[in-house]
Amino acid sequence: MDKKTLIEHLNDDLAGELQAIVQYLQHSYVVKGLGRLPIHDLFEDISKAEMGHAETLAERIVAMGGVPNTKPKVINQTNETVAMIKFNIVREEEALAGYAKRIKEAEEIGEIGTALILENILVDEQGHWDSLSMLLG
Repeated sequence: MDKKTLIEHLNDDLAGELQAIVQYLQHSYVVKGLGRLPIHDLFEDISKAEMGHAETLAERIVAMGGVPNTKPKVINQTNETVAMIKFNIVREEEALAGYAKRIKEAEEIGEIGTALILENILVDEQGHWDSLSMLLG
């Protein structure tokens, strides 16, 4: 592991955050039914948090000498509320696994500040996963 590889991995994480921003927003727009308002608000709030993660990652990438990615991973679209929640749970699980790896990679090359930044993002992602999982009971 070297700094260049860590930057590449952080850019992959950034692509995931960009996906999450758009996916949560799109889902907030199209969610329907009796539970629309609280689910809409949850999706919108999580999207805003993901924007903060994207900004943090982009700034860290630049500080490490890289160029931030601008392309999101594939956006999962559906009109079914339960499917939306499931798509977003999968995204959160990917983020949790990715950030756990990235923290170890950062520590391995002595990027302790980067590791701490990623730990804070990981805590947020865990909260998102918890909120979504509770929706499914």
